[in-house]
Amino acid sequence: MTSASRPRRPVVAAACLVCLDLWGCGTDDGDRSRATERRKGWKDTLATIASELTLGAEKGILFYAVDTLAVPGRDVQLVARATYVKELEHIPGLTVRFSLDGQPVAAVETDQAGFARARWTPPAAGDYEFLVEIVAAPKGGPEDPLQVPPASLLVCARVPETKFVVIDLDHTVVDSSFLRVIFLGGGSPMPGAADVVRELAKTYTVIYLTHRPDLLGAKSKRWLAENGFPRAPLLVSTLRQSLGSSREYKTARLKAIRRTFPNLAVGIGDRLTDAQAYTANGMTAYLLPHYDRQDEEELRDLARAVRKLNGAVQVVDSWQQIRAGILEKHRYPPAEYARKLLRRAEELRRSRHRKRRRDD
Repeated sequence: MTSASRPRRPVVAAACLVCLDLWGCGTDDGDRSRATERRKGWKDTLATIASELTLGAEKGILFYAVDTLAVPGRDVQLVARATYVKELEHIPGLTVRFSLDGQPVAAVETDQAGFARARWTPPAAGDYEFLVEIVAAPKGGPEDPLQVPPASLLVCARVPETKFVVIDLDHTVVDSSFLRVIFLGGGSPMPGAADVVRELAKTYTVIYLTHRPDLLGAKSKRWLAENGFPRAPLLVSTLRQSLGSSREYKTARLKAIRRTFPNLAVGIGDRLTDAQAYTANGMTAYLLPHYDRQDEEELRDLARAVRKLNGAVQVVDSWQQIRAGILEKHRYPPAEYARKLLRRAEELRRSRHRKRRRDD
């Protein structure tokens, strides 16, 4: 089908169809707070998608490959996908080649959902980075797919006993949300994050686990590489999953990983839901909270929430503290952090009171 003959489905209209299914129906149990979380997630995701489709596509096409974990000697699926951005319409019939160290491993056609899938078996433990490229398109179709740059796919093959550290992205290694990264054209690493992650990678196998949808995987990989973070598998959600609960997604994803790799040791994130997902899977959680340090009410609310966390959660203010906790066994108990938040809230209250008295 040519570009001119394809039905036009604007991004917002296509996305709203998903919205009707995942947001408009609310939640099965009527949980108002979860419905609020989904609405917020939907708005953020829609804005992110719109940004990515206008700024991140090549030749009007999103082409990305999906990193994966594997066990040496066991088959693993290699996955890539191609999608037209204006219509969110997937592209069938493209020939996609997977190459390793300059040698072709497989060449397969994309299916009706735009997926190209191949099987491969890692011969030993190690990191295998595939070059994934579109090498042929159907006759009579648009030529644009052949101009799209290759994608990168990492197969991280490890023995089941390997110890892992799992790291979130937004407000954890990135000092802002991914929306700001796209709209403002950058986004800085959290101070010290890249150095600490590189050091952790000498002892643990790193996994980047994010609730961002797979459409944003290629841009996320580029950002990590450009800012000095070690290459490690980036595990992303599907678009449908990204519109749901981050806690539920991450909890389920980690549970599935643990069936093969039981030594998920440490998880690092900025949200209480991250800590909940990590501890639900028997991990030590490092919580690097993101909050407004000038908002007294927010400080008190966070203090109440942090105080309820169990001893498997360490609450920190910096990547230097994360390093000291993981590698030097320092402790950062939630109760201590809650007290610090309350002291700051009290300072703000007194400052506001003094200002009112001066103004009077």
